[in-house]
Amino acid sequence: MDKKEKLLQKRVAGLFALLCVIFFQFFDSDHLFLKEEVVSVASLPEVLVGYWGKPAWLACSMAKVLTSLFVPVGGGAVLITAVLMLEWWASLFILRKFNVGDMAPLYALFPVVMEWGTYCSPYYHLNSILSLVIVLYIFCGYIQIKVKWLSWVTGFILLFAVYCMVGSRLFIFVILVLLYEAEIGEKHWVYWALLLITGTVLPEFLKELYSLSEEQAYQYPQAWLPAFFPAIMLACVLVATQFKKVRYMQISVWSVSVTSGLLLVLLALTAFSHAVG
Repeated sequence: MDKKEKLLQKRVAGLFALLCVIFFQFFDSDHLFLKEEVVSVASLPEVLVGYWGKPAWLACSMAKVLTSLFVPVGGGAVLITAVLMLEWWASLFILRKFNVGDMAPLYALFPVVMEWGTYCSPYYHLNSILSLVIVLYIFCGYIQIKVKWLSWVTGFILLFAVYCMVGSRLFIFVILVLLYEAEIGEKHWVYWALLLITGTVLPEFLKELYSLSEEQAYQYPQAWLPAFFPAIMLACVLVATQFKKVRYMQISVWSVSVTSGLLLVLLALTAFSHAVG
């Protein structure tokens, strides 16, 4: 990573964090955290027990604990900013593993900015954001496995673990694995097919265990289509970087300005549409 990229990364992180805190503290504070149904610390154990019999227990439990600890003391804006920063860092790490060049810090903001705008909706909850964040970090760990047979075994085990921990965001884990396998030049068609099929039918297979309908099994923890868009955006960014002009775009006033402009337009459109929707 050269000096220009290091400087861009620092500026992107600092400016994003500052704007995010200001926005959630002053422009969206009236209704933002009312939707999270914050409970007292004393009531937490009873609430958390209710998540253990459903998929996405980890994401839901983390969201409830974090909001109950930070929101009552005025830390809601800092909390959501920290979670979004974690998502940005994981997205950036993944982009670099896909050999994306100097513009990776800005490209990594596209799913995060969509997450930011979507959170303005009263229907979108912190557990959905954490579902994606957890998946990204699990994937970051998965791609560190260099022994091929071990990565295959781990991949199948993680399908079950990911669904139990984050629910419907299992789909993005499968997509990321397939894209990464293609990126590194592997052509293990049988593994790809089995992974895709297993990831597709797993919610159907486990719906009886969790006492869910078929629709709930594929959408839990949030049955709302826009909740899937940030994950889809990340997949779209990875596909877009298959074009060399996008992947290896150099840092310049023009490239940074255009990309930043697109990010601002995306934020404005998603935030406005969900805030008034």
